[in-house]
Amino acid sequence: MAADHILVLAAVEPEIQGVLDRITHPSARMIGGRSVRCGRISGMPLRVVVTGPGILNTVQAITACVENARPLLIFQAGCGGGFRQLGMVNGDIAVATAEVDVHLGIETGEHHAPLQEMPFPVLESDGKAFKENYPLDLNLAEAAFLRLKAVFGPKGIEVFKGPFITGSTVTGSEKRAAFLFRAYSPCMESMEGAGAAFLSHYYQLPLLEIRCVSNMVGKRDLSQWDLSLACRRAGQAAADIIEFFIKEQHDNPVIPGLFHLPQ
Repeated sequence: MAADHILVLAAVEPEIQGVLDRITHPSARMIGGRSVRCGRISGMPLRVVVTGPGILNTVQAITACVENARPLLIFQAGCGGGFRQLGMVNGDIAVATAEVDVHLGIETGEHHAPLQEMPFPVLESDGKAFKENYPLDLNLAEAAFLRLKAVFGPKGIEVFKGPFITGSTVTGSEKRAAFLFRAYSPCMESMEGAGAAFLSHYYQLPLLEIRCVSNMVGKRDLSQWDLSLACRRAGQAAADIIEFFIKEQHDNPVIPGLFHLPQ
């Protein structure tokens, strides 16, 4: 089936409510045992799926959807932990330039030492070998970054761009947070991104990932979290980016690195 839609995903529904609120001609269907919401934004068909938390849910949901109908773009949005070393605060937004699976590798035996790379690739695709690090489409990331800065910057909301890290556990200490920042220079931590990034290379599809800061990576203090703000802003940012890309592509059909939208 020809690619004619954008696949939008988030771990939980509030993270993507901003997109669902702007969809016209809504409908739903079951794909891979999951409810997928279908509709259009600015005429562009979308499929929106709530994957549930973690890499495994993300991989299953994306695989089922892509095997059913190949999308133009995978767009992952949601919340995440920000790194205070960058001066981040709750409500800031970040765009991923790469995803790193911090739990994939070989222990060195040294306390708090970075994992060594696996001796073999986890994936070989398009002549490239991937282990724990999955680069994302930098043209897409840059376009999204500039758009978000233009929209949210004047409101006093900082927008960042850089590597994201994915782990199967939520960081719970300042010592671990400092180690992760030294080892990977990330701006966000989540539990899903590496799964989407793996499949973007497996299927050779572009992936754009944006997240809004709900908390600082480090010692868990739920009184300092703001999931409501992060979810609301993540959905708003995702919807704005989708509308912006559609408008730009129709106004200027040649945008290097962006997906080709049907006219």
